[in-house]
Amino acid sequence: MAHPYFAALHGVDIILPDGRILFTNLHEPFQAETVGLIGHNGSGKSTLGRVLAGDMPPAAGRIERPGRIRYVAQQTGATSARSLAEVAGLDAPLAALHRLADGEARDEDFDLIGDRWDLEARWKAMLDGAGLDADLEPQALSGGQHTLLALIGAFCSDADLLVLDEPGNHLDLGNRAFLLDQMRAWRQSGRGLLLISHDRDLLEHVERTLEVHAGGLRRYGGGWSLVAEQRDAELAAAGAKLERTKVERRQGEQKMREQASRAARRSARGARAKADGGMPKIVLNALPQRAEQTDGTRLERHARARQALQDDVADAFATFDALHRQPAFPQLDVDIPPGQTALAFDALVARRGPRQALDWRVQGAARIAMSGPNGCGKSTLLRTIAGEIAPLSGSVHGLPGVLLDQHLAMLDPARSLLDQLKSTHDAGRLRQMLALAGLGPDRILRPSGELSGGERMRGALLLAVLREPSPKLLMLDEPTNHLDLASVEALEAMLGSWPGALVVVSHDGRFLDTLALTHRLEWTAGGWLAGAPA
Repeated sequence: MAHPYFAALHGVDIILPDGRILFTNLHEPFQAETVGLIGHNGSGKSTLGRVLAGDMPPAAGRIERPGRIRYVAQQTGATSARSLAEVAGLDAPLAALHRLADGEARDEDFDLIGDRWDLEARWKAMLDGAGLDADLEPQALSGGQHTLLALIGAFCSDADLLVLDEPGNHLDLGNRAFLLDQMRAWRQSGRGLLLISHDRDLLEHVERTLEVHAGGLRRYGGGWSLVAEQRDAELAAAGAKLERTKVERRQGEQKMREQASRAARRSARGARAKADGGMPKIVLNALPQRAEQTDGTRLERHARARQALQDDVADAFATFDALHRQPAFPQLDVDIPPGQTALAFDALVARRGPRQALDWRVQGAARIAMSGPNGCGKSTLLRTIAGEIAPLSGSVHGLPGVLLDQHLAMLDPARSLLDQLKSTHDAGRLRQMLALAGLGPDRILRPSGELSGGERMRGALLLAVLREPSPKLLMLDEPTNHLDLASVEALEAMLGSWPGALVVVSHDGRFLDTLALTHRLEWTAGGWLAGAPA
């Protein structure tokens, strides 16, 4: 690369149309490297990616782009394209290659093709590697397939720097492996990549990480393991500081008590001397006034010292609490004896997925992960368990349960969480429960549609488990999709405190590893395979 970077931000400010300031005075180069970008939902990650790529102008500063940049937005799955190549954004250069092969090339075709003379072969190889049928109709694409095609188009492009926005969403384990292979190949070709993601497995493979923080970017010199290690160190340091400030407060209080005790003894000695008549009259008359002034000064000084010590402890606690906050469920009356059937399948065949009958049952507070490739019927089986879809044959029964779908449809976006929960408990108790879930008073009164994805997920979990009769089986369908890292970690902590049975559909291996799974239900070509976790 002739230039030291493909793109660089110089004093860039980014301000939303509503006036909200996202970033101020950003200075950042993007070279031949893989960079991760993390941060809370709504912090401006996607906006920064679009500004970097030139899709949006900055409010101030300048952006150098010596290289060609391609931005791949989060995919919705909806498309009006007429071909897979059009979905991938490769229809124009592929058509140019066909015209060239037919001897009908136009002048502009050479610009469209560039150096990509092997584009058609790469396109077909990529489709095959991603397991995509070239004859698939664009309107029949699943969300994961739509994402794959957009990524294939990017990896087949002539860009120098790719900006990939949440590329792991909707991808199953096999397609995540495909994505990671293409990221490695892209980097080995000497080009750059900015990965905007909450996928910890993908973030493990970046060379450095940027975190959106206080209107700027916080820099880490490695991938997710290094970020997590540094965060753990910050938590340990915050905990040590909190303990230190508590000790200093105790020592300060003890010192002030000793000073007050000495002052009281001096006052008592003066009173005895006055009573004995051993002091000159002028001194005796001055003692009360002097003692009053001294006591007043000392009490004022001690009050300031106590407040300063208390402020130090409060500040240290706030820092520690922000780093350590672990949302949880309230204490729930959910008790599942070890021998009670949690879930039972009797010759079950769901309306989508394997046609082999499933016979399986589990007891107690089972925690089950359901896994398999996109389109294999996981969500259909989950909805069959929940009683929303009738099976083709056989039956399923078990504990009374509740399903949270990917869209959290049980939440009314126009109503606040407190309003939607008020029929279950009194307002004071509900506020305590919501606070335990990490939802403070400034959030629970807003319409739930204005909350972040993580806040909506925690609110929906409470809405699900506080209903009557109380569910004992909680079913979640891809709960980490569209959640930022902090929200995923909060969800993991909350589910760790769930006392009932659990069935989770997820492609996120790290998320599943935190759930203390007791069983797995995996799709195979020969049917659903049930067993203990590996």
